[in-house]
Amino acid sequence: MVLDPLHWQIKLAQDPDALWNEAVIGLDDLAQCIRIICLTAKLSVPTQPEQFCSALDYIDRVPTEAIPGISKEIWEGIDRWEPRILLDSVDVVQAGFAYFTAAIYWRPRSDVLSDINRTDVDFMRAE
Repeated sequence: MVLDPLHWQIKLAQDPDALWNEAVIGLDDLAQCIRIICLTAKLSVPTQPEQFCSALDYIDRVPTEAIPGISKEIWEGIDRWEPRILLDSVDVVQAGFAYFTAAIYWRPRSDVLSDINRTDVDFMRAE
């Protein structure tokens, strides 16, 4: 597999049997970045203490506080730390006790999609 050096990263798998050397590319790379930003707490990475968001700080609060707080943290974190996308909306709902889910609607910025693509064409003599 040949990787475009601009938009790829090692796949973070939740399955313990997943291969360690898989990569995510393109839109999957952007989606993984969004999940990383949302699930990594501020101050948890010593070299980048302000990066990511504090959405997890709200999971023990009542829904009237948690839902707007989680939405705000997600929006600010992604808007600040993932410049390759544009956010459309963040919809947070309570899925259980101290359990919320967020639907994050986004699209790649036009300059990300306008990256130069490569298509290989083989020319051979017909025999």
